[in-house]
Amino acid sequence: MGQSLATQFLHSDLDIPCPACRYIMWVRWSEIVAQCVITCPCCRIDVRLTDGEGGMQTAGSAIEQQINQALKGLFG
Repeated sequence: MGQSLATQFLHSDLDIPCPACRYIMWVRWSEIVAQCVITCPCCRIDVRLTDGEGGMQTAGSAIEQQINQALKGLFG
């Protein structure tokens, strides 16, 4: 069986600019959920990733539930 949409979402990448030098870095959504600290490869500052409202923790599950409800309406 394949991965759930929530798992796929957490393993997908996101491009973010460094807050100091604006260099584009890529991070995984799961790193944002875990609030990791990453180092900018350009200016070498440490950047703490935050999910202030906790939205990333539940986004994958919420999207998956909406898709399931839409499919249920089509086929059930």
